[in-house]
Amino acid sequence: MFMTPPDYTLWFTPGAVVPTRDKKDAVFGVRDVGELELPTGRLVACDPIVHLCDDDERPEPFTVTVPPGRYRVQTAEASFTYPYDHTVNAAARLVIRDTPVARWEPALVPGEDAPEDDYFGYGVDAGAGCFLDTVAHHSFPGTDDESGVVWDGLDNSPSFPTAFVAEGENGHNIAVFTSGWGDGLYATWIGRDAEGEVACFVTDFRPFRFTRTA
Repeated sequence: MFMTPPDYTLWFTPGAVVPTRDKKDAVFGVRDVGELELPTGRLVACDPIVHLCDDDERPEPFTVTVPPGRYRVQTAEASFTYPYDHTVNAAARLVIRDTPVARWEPALVPGEDAPEDDYFGYGVDAGAGCFLDTVAHHSFPGTDDESGVVWDGLDNSPSFPTAFVAEGENGHNIAVFTSGWGDGLYATWIGRDAEGEVACFVTDFRPFRFTRTA
């Protein structure tokens, strides 16, 4: 039995407020990051610094695929005012269809099942996550050596939390975003509409893991 996801539709509503017990209210904003090209429709979510360009660390795409195309990427930003002013990426969303989500299901890779602790996702060790098509794995040379377009975006982003789309080789691109409060294990969910079609993918960066919601 998988964990129950929070209300991601609320998180992606500008101005939405989630009360917390120990950091007062969290106020949400939404950033339009750009469009991601999925030439095969096979989506990968991972830590780009750890995984890109390294075949030994190559992540599997999710088992659920979508039609090839270009899709909007957004981040939900949670702003906390206590005990200090800070804004983090609460979640990243890849919008497949502009239809309301009727139900959520876990986005899994081949061979993945519910672990004993009912949690799943990908590990982040460098403070960032990403979305990309599986064929784009080698299109960002230098990422594993602290150079290239992904590092340029992380180093030169004008605002925090960071989120951007970077253009790589062979016409491929990648959406990169800083991951909540930093490193951790982050789940991705699939939102399906009333017709059962994939409406979106959402990676949850667990903005409330150091606090409790009211």
